[in-house]
Amino acid sequence: MRIKSYITYKKEYEENIQQDLVFLSNSLNVIDLWCVDEDELYVDISGATVIMMVKENPSDLDTAAVINKTVTTFTNPTAGNTLIEITKDECENLVGNFVYELRIAMTESGHEYILKNGNICIQKSIYGIV
Repeated sequence: MRIKSYITYKKEYEENIQQDLVFLSNSLNVIDLWCVDEDELYVDISGATVIMMVKENPSDLDTAAVINKTVTTFTNPTAGNTLIEITKDECENLVGNFVYELRIAMTESGHEYILKNGNICIQKSIYGIV
């Protein structure tokens, strides 16, 4: 089985594995992730683990990730849907260009899939600065 994913980002769905993102460093950033199979049917992600890694360089080890987010509680697991929330505390001091990778580890099969990867620009927002 191959898992494809859609991210609702700027209210548009993007099915390509490569997708660039922009986050704000002092804000809550939310990714709406949907997992489907090659026939466009929802993949039940109950019991799976979704991992988002943000690194300075693609060659960096996972242990060097500046953001390492693990999600095991899902919005609608039987419909393959979850929200990945990166809090302002998780990216508060990060500004600049990074790379990210979204992976899912399926508990039943033991397989791990790369859902999305690309560049991520983390910008400092002036909102809330007095």
